[in-house]
Amino acid sequence: MPASPASPSPNAPLSDDEIDILADLVDLIDEATDVPLSLEGLDGFITALACSPRALAPGEFFPVLLERADGLDTVFEDASDEARFVALFERRRNEVARTLAAPIEDLADPRALSPLVMDWQGLLAELPPVEARRLETAGIPPYAQLWAGGFLLAVESWEDDWKLPEGSKDEAFVDEVLDPFYILAAPLDELTPEEHTIRREDHLALAIWGAYELREFWLDRGQAVRH
Repeated sequence: MPASPASPSPNAPLSDDEIDILADLVDLIDEATDVPLSLEGLDGFITALACSPRALAPGEFFPVLLERADGLDTVFEDASDEARFVALFERRRNEVARTLAAPIEDLADPRALSPLVMDWQGLLAELPPVEARRLETAGIPPYAQLWAGGFLLAVESWEDDWKLPEGSKDEAFVDEVLDPFYILAAPLDELTPEEHTIRREDHLALAIWGAYELREFWLDRGQAVRH
């Protein structure tokens, strides 16, 4: 595993090379545990942490993410890999939090949240036909499904934190904002005809805006941590 390039600050955004290193570390976790983990799903989980009702500590969220009571303990054989993973995870978490705090009016704004979503179709187009067919046969997830699933893992794991008075205007608002996440995370054969007519890229855009709205919603209620 190559060493992560030195960073001048824990708040520095991840470079492309560091994202590749984080992806390799996620693959190590996937191999070492029974939990199918991907960089995309991890990024969705991180995004939910950045707009959740309260700040969560690593001792709370790593056991949930990895489905292990001891969290990251004993996952990595090399302690330096664990330290590198935690450092990159925290920097991405800080980056997402700062991004959601930035005032934007358009997702084309360079300051806007850019999820680490895999372009599977683009990858297939670049692969030799034999490799592409092998990957398709193994099964590739629909666009942004893993990201939305990672986000909802955090929402559903801390359901009590997200709970609002039943039938209230606030409950209806949060449910509506979460709808695009559930649409993206659902199996394709469970979507309604109307949901199928909307491009997945558009569902993702709604989910991204939803992350901004959720952060502001919890802050307006005096919850969550302001970055």
